Amino acid sequence: MDRSIERFSPSDEGYETFAEMTLPLQSDLRRYCLARTGSAWDADDLLQEALIKAYRWHTRFPNREITKPFLFRIAANAWVDICRSRQLQPQAGQLEEHLVGSYDEWSRWDVREALELLSDRLEPKQVVLILLIDVFHFTAKETGMLFGQSEGSVKAALKRARTRLKTAVERHPECWDDSAITAPSRGLSIEVFEALVDGFRRADPYAIFRSYQTMIDDGSVVDRIELRGSTLYFTIIDPDGHVLTITEKLKRSDEQEYSTFEE
Repeated sequence: MDRSIERFSPSDEGYETFAEMTLPLQSDLRRYCLARTGSAWDADDLLQEALIKAYRWHTRFPNREITKPFLFRIAANAWVDICRSRQLQPQAGQLEEHLVGSYDEWSRWDVREALELLSDRLEPKQVVLILLIDVFHFTAKETGMLFGQSEGSVKAALKRARTRLKTAVERHPECWDDSAITAPSRGLSIEVFEALVDGFRRADPYAIFRSYQTMIDDGSVVDRIELRGSTLYFTIIDPDGHVLTITEKLKRSDEQEYSTFEE
């Protein structure tokens, strides 16, 4: 077992939990660092820096699951920082698939963070599609019913959206710097929340995207969106930690026009 993490031992109570989560992943993380740097010496330095950065995230968000894709993203960003400090150009080109992992290994946290940081690299419709299915666990059938699309077309569009998001993550590791763990705290805007609900009511992915992004920018967290029959349940946590849950009955007419997820 690789015990690189034992070279730094914070006294914080959460360190043991962090060590338990990361030790099983260190072998894969070191292989990733070696592939990034091309040097065993640099790989060890990068491994240490990635673990330190990951620990900072853990102390801020102890409930966040530590996954291999999460550590890989932090390591990629740390390597960008190291190269800049040395006035070097990071290694160009894509790493082999087995070294970066598959989208299936991403957790709900991984997907959510990637969408929040890189949503400007996707179409709004793609953001909403991934958000509903991979973050809030709507089924392809439920999503299709919501937006007036067949289950097959939703699955096909979802596959394209996932591929595009994963590519964006691998090409833009600089988005995962330490500033990403802080968020503004201006309070929950009821107007923005109502716009989110209205976007669902009108099956408008662009309105859903805009209002969701605004809520994130304001420091609010959309904790859950559930569809039970024809009723939507929204759970929002404001920057002060207050939880707000609202239900909304969806009403559709036969004449309503639905947006498509097709590009």
